[in-house]
Amino acid sequence: MQRAQKLTPAEQDALAGLAAPKIDILAAWANKQLTCSHCRRCTLRCEVLQQPGLDVGTVEAAYDGLMALTPEERPAATLALVQERPEFYHALRRCCFCGYCTASCAHHVLAPERMRAWRALFREAGLMPTEKLVMVDEEWHIFSAYRAIYGIGYPEFTSLAQAAEHGPGLADTLFFPGCSLVSYAPEVVRKAGAWLTEAGFAWALSDDCCGSPLMSAGLFDRAAALRQRVLDQMLAAGITRLVTVCPGCGEEFAELLDGVIEVVPLPELMLRRAAELEAEGRAPGFTPAPVASFAVFDSCHDRAEGRHGRAIRGLLERYAPDAERREIDHRMKGTLCCGAGGAVASYDADVTQRRVERVIDEALKTRAETLVTMCPTCTYTIAQALLAAPDTPLRSRHYLELLLDEEIDWARVFDELGAMWTGEYAAWLTQTFF
Repeated sequence: MQRAQKLTPAEQDALAGLAAPKIDILAAWANKQLTCSHCRRCTLRCEVLQQPGLDVGTVEAAYDGLMALTPEERPAATLALVQERPEFYHALRRCCFCGYCTASCAHHVLAPERMRAWRALFREAGLMPTEKLVMVDEEWHIFSAYRAIYGIGYPEFTSLAQAAEHGPGLADTLFFPGCSLVSYAPEVVRKAGAWLTEAGFAWALSDDCCGSPLMSAGLFDRAAALRQRVLDQMLAAGITRLVTVCPGCGEEFAELLDGVIEVVPLPELMLRRAAELEAEGRAPGFTPAPVASFAVFDSCHDRAEGRHGRAIRGLLERYAPDAERREIDHRMKGTLCCGAGGAVASYDADVTQRRVERVIDEALKTRAETLVTMCPTCTYTIAQALLAAPDTPLRSRHYLELLLDEEIDWARVFDELGAMWTGEYAAWLTQTFF
């Protein structure tokens, strides 16, 4: 879906060169419609903005002011701004990039694009620490280390690297589970892969990350290089379709792949292909886990298009027909963030805790037995919160857990993540990451 955007300075210059006053007036009017009016609706919708009394337009204006300086001047100017207004820095570091604040903006201002750009400025000014655990473009990071220590791999599937080396003809579809699912839920990934094979897809598997952790760290160039590397392999392999489990992964790749490779949500692919299989008199290939009632927690990355959310609801209604569907108050276009966005937990864990508790409270009010998630990072975050509150009468399951009847043992995962740092690999991990 194309989003409304202001004309860039270069586009404005090109229009001005036409020497057409009416076009100049129209361009100025269009940009005004897409410029923050400081109505402060975003301020009221987000505690991060509310506490220091900011709105997204003010944040954008400050950013534009710094970007008008030369690259050499920006670090000192950024430091000066932070020293003068520490609450400004505090607010921007606590932003989850969820976009809820501007989700209903009359001027189509998009907060995540404005807010995330600050991370690069903070990094240039020495205000963003480098966390090697999430440098997902390097050989070793938390996900690859976990997989190596616990022997998680997928030799039974064709990898993206193998498909690229082979060249076109081996696979036309790339299955992209995302770093959390491919690391912490290998049996779910295997069952999803088996479904793709049985459904007739020629596919390859990627265990790469979309680069979101690098974006949160302000390392935009490195994130872009990582995605370009994946794209180069896809092109070498003749891939024409990228299938994503996580809406966030699809969003990160969308601009790069636009017009080159189709990005398709896995639940949408499953719903469409299952209907085709049934029309052919074949089984759809799902073995849903028993569930009495459920509510869906929509990812903030799915808010704009809702493709994952609609397909997941369609799958569960069709293949778990006895389960009663209920809805939480903040859903679909009004969905909230689980609190994990923007790596905020590493800066202010209280923000993450309050947000995940808010999501759980809304789910509890529906009295649904199970909260169904679509983003594996949301699944991880909510599962961790529920494990810390064992008396909470709510289960959280990723939609693939329900459709494929394969439960993720999050208690074991969290125990293993902790044990990494005390077992035989502790010294190596410490040397590698610290």
